Amino acid sequence: MVTKSITGASAILLAAAVAIAAYWTALSGLGIIGDGRSSGGSTVSDGMRVDSATGFAFPSSHKFKVGKDLSLLGVGTRKKAIINVYSVGFYGGKGVTKAIEDKSGKDASNAVISSKGPRAALLTFAMGVGAEKMAEALTNIEGVKQSTKDAFGDMILNGIGGKLKKGESMTLEWKGSDTVIATARGQVLGEMKDKDLFTGLLKVYLGPKSVSPSLRANIGAE
Repeated sequence: MVTKSITGASAILLAAAVAIAAYWTALSGLGIIGDGRSSGGSTVSDGMRVDSATGFAFPSSHKFKVGKDLSLLGVGTRKKAIINVYSVGFYGGKGVTKAIEDKSGKDASNAVISSKGPRAALLTFAMGVGAEKMAEALTNIEGVKQSTKDAFGDMILNGIGGKLKKGESMTLEWKGSDTVIATARGQVLGEMKDKDLFTGLLKVYLGPKSVSPSLRANIGAE
């Protein structure tokens, strides 16, 4: 009786191990894990950096409102508990890229925050997210006047309208030393000039309390 129970349990464990192995093999075959050179939470393949958590790929350079050829500095995931909300690719101009030479992780992230030059975050959604939720998330910033946060939140809320669907994108872009531009689905939602908002939003993604620790760790990774 005991022998039969042990044998049955062994069979279940063996079946589970086979299923897990097949799962990881399938992910590797899709290029989500295992292919290319690993950089923390991303893989590099054919000049694209892929967020391993979602499979979304980001080009090594991209055109934004603040600059034509910004370079990809790192990739990460915004999670809510265990759910992938969106992937984010963070880009910077030549001056920003130079500032993170020989740096990675938090040191590179801090250098991006303090550097000069255009910067941009490209967000690609892994699930549908309502405009109200995005406005709330992007105004949860320390050290910014409430009136500024309210105005920025209204710009996001009214500009997005409805919800951002899975696969759709938006950007947050930093121009000069105090101007933030937001776009969604390729359309400009608006821009705001406020130094505290400018720095606060950079810290949302690259600061010690980053909403995407995987992005912060991936900045400057090869």
